[in-house]
Amino acid sequence: MKRCPQCNRTYTDDALSFCLDDGSPLTTTGAASPYDANATVQYPQARDTSPQPTVAYGPGSPPGSMPPPVWSPMPPMVPQKRSVWPWILGIGAVLVFIGIGLVILVLAIASISNNNNNNRLVYSNNNNSRWTNRNSNANTTANTNANARSDLSSFTDDFSSETWGVGTSQYGRIWYQDDEYHMHGNKGGYIVMYSPDKPEYHDENATVRVTTRSVDGEAPNAGYGLLVHGEKKESLEDYGFLIYNGDERKYKIVEHKGGKETNLVSWTPASAIRTGTTPNQLEVRIRDLRLDFYINGQFITSITDSSGYRRGRVGLYSSDAGEVAFDDLELSK
Repeated sequence: MKRCPQCNRTYTDDALSFCLDDGSPLTTTGAASPYDANATVQYPQARDTSPQPTVAYGPGSPPGSMPPPVWSPMPPMVPQKRSVWPWILGIGAVLVFIGIGLVILVLAIASISNNNNNNRLVYSNNNNSRWTNRNSNANTTANTNANARSDLSSFTDDFSSETWGVGTSQYGRIWYQDDEYHMHGNKGGYIVMYSPDKPEYHDENATVRVTTRSVDGEAPNAGYGLLVHGEKKESLEDYGFLIYNGDERKYKIVEHKGGKETNLVSWTPASAIRTGTTPNQLEVRIRDLRLDFYINGQFITSITDSSGYRRGRVGLYSSDAGEVAFDDLELSK
């Protein structure tokens, strides 16, 4: 028999070594004494069935010291301030777009105003005066036939720089004078000069204009004027738009090919031509194989490029002994 020295509980199972109540080591006793009803019975102390909380101490904390708290109060929520930069950037972008729109509107209005006036000329009867682009032509036919393409790129040669050929030959004389290009042919013949071979003078699908005048008022008998699709191979190749500004005002269209000049449109009266020393503006509008001809903004006639030249350089033409001058050559594409 075994007994617990703490609670005096006895066990008959010799295999037990510890008390089942308080875990004390059991001691071996003799045979059980006879039951004594008057004997005082000791009862074990009541067990506390509430387990003590496990307290974790930090390293080096002495026993008995206050353990650190297992929680801490959350800091109060601070309202997040909204950034003002998105608003500033958005307002700035709106102002930029408004500014760009105003600039485009102003440029569009200026362009429309300029297009309404860019084909108008003022002329003077003074032989020594020059002519410049102004706002005075009231020709309603010119306004009806005005080039409506507003997106053209334009090149102008006002003959203030000497880039064209000059000199005297068997056909006549060519020279610069007072920012104009002058030509004087020999009697009974004609003289031709093509522009410099540069891209800005190439006339494929271009509108070509030039202003020309008779210097002494003596109209060359075989005419003078503007050439398009010019090429110098073995011989001249081009189309010529020629006028005669004498008393019988007239024009003709010629073709140079194989060393020969051929009339495509024979001399035809044209009231749009100004006589004497007053300048005239000649214009050719080229659209693929179609060529439209204008004098002082008035439509005159059309031809088809039957030879298939399609492209080339612009040129100038004069004939006989009359002196003519050219100015303000313009190509728009």
